[in-house]
Amino acid sequence: MRKISFLFAISLLTIISITSCVKREYDEPPAVTIPTGHVLTIADLYQIYQDSVVAQGVSSYKFTGDYSVYAVVSMDDKLGNIYKTAYIQDDSRAMKLHTLSSGGLYQGDSIRIYLKGLLLMDYHGILQLDSVNVDKNIFKQATGKEVQPMTVTISELNAHINDPSYLCKLIKLDSVQFSNPNQTYADAENSNSRNVKLRDYNLNEIIVRNSGYATFAGDSLPSGSGSLLAIFAKYDTDLQLYIRTTDEVSFNNPRFPDPYLNKNFDDGSITSGGWTQQKVTGNIPWSIYGGNVASISNYNNGNNTACETWLISPAMDLSSATSPVFTFRNAKNYSGPDLQCKISIDYDGTSLPSTASWTSLSFVKSSGGFTFVNSGDIDLSGYLSGQVYIAFEYTGSDSDGATWEIDDVLVVEN
Repeated sequence: MRKISFLFAISLLTIISITSCVKREYDEPPAVTIPTGHVLTIADLYQIYQDSVVAQGVSSYKFTGDYSVYAVVSMDDKLGNIYKTAYIQDDSRAMKLHTLSSGGLYQGDSIRIYLKGLLLMDYHGILQLDSVNVDKNIFKQATGKEVQPMTVTISELNAHINDPSYLCKLIKLDSVQFSNPNQTYADAENSNSRNVKLRDYNLNEIIVRNSGYATFAGDSLPSGSGSLLAIFAKYDTDLQLYIRTTDEVSFNNPRFPDPYLNKNFDDGSITSGGWTQQKVTGNIPWSIYGGNVASISNYNNGNNTACETWLISPAMDLSSATSPVFTFRNAKNYSGPDLQCKISIDYDGTSLPSTASWTSLSFVKSSGGFTFVNSGDIDLSGYLSGQVYIAFEYTGSDSDGATWEIDDVLVVEN
């Protein structure tokens, strides 16, 4: 009887013990749900920045309510070309994220960004969301959602330096090459960043910014020409491209040839590079205006001076050319004779222009108001000679005379 009671007691204790153990297995705590709140677009963030930062004269705007923005990561920092940074893009605009730590975001991630507590600010001309905690502010929706690049030209980018419809977007450039390919992307040995110049056929240039910490920093630049994908950004007044991977630098075509003639007056000199002036009548010279434009006017101290002044290029060898094309920009103001553009294959380079035969070239002329226009493509295939000169002839009278400006004189193979 005692043995049965003892066994009963042991069984009871075992049941109590098991029951007690079961009661101590608490439920999992409920998952914390971050609200979506009001959904904004990146275009909305640009507008908030204008209204709440620029207009208010403050440095940043802090989100205090429940807001979210959906976007796709167009560039991550995995290869080290950018640090604690990602670029994002939606159907409206693109912008930069500055994260508290590196990693966690990957190109092609479709994400929701919870904006509460984040700062909206300018970073050297780029709209940036600052202090992004990838673990707390980023919620991945999907992966492998690649952004399609916008195909542009270097001239187009230079003309849209402050345009939010271009900035921070993934872009594609065709028919470009590195100006000086005899170097590496960056200084890998000393971990120093490097700006390398990218140019197109018409010598328009833009910076490609490469970090010394990028995995490809020590790789040699490709010597050919082709297409390139990159993020279009800026740093103050410098436009910059950030490549995501060298696999997107597809320079498999031969380099295009150097120009036959290139004069942009950026060195502040009228006659550098072999250019000359000939003052046929009067003493009115071509001069530099604004540091980088060639300008001429016969008006001074309330009077016009009768004159004829030529600005003449150095000799070009077009004997091996196939389809050379001549372009330049010009601007005009005030009334007076039109600027003339002429070409010769028998000028000697030093004598008065009247000693040679000159043919007038038709070009698009500025309508006035110092408005620059492009001359259009001027075909020089009829002048495939070993010694070709181009000249700009300015004339004015003692009663009138316009002001003419020229820039970006270029002859290239079409």
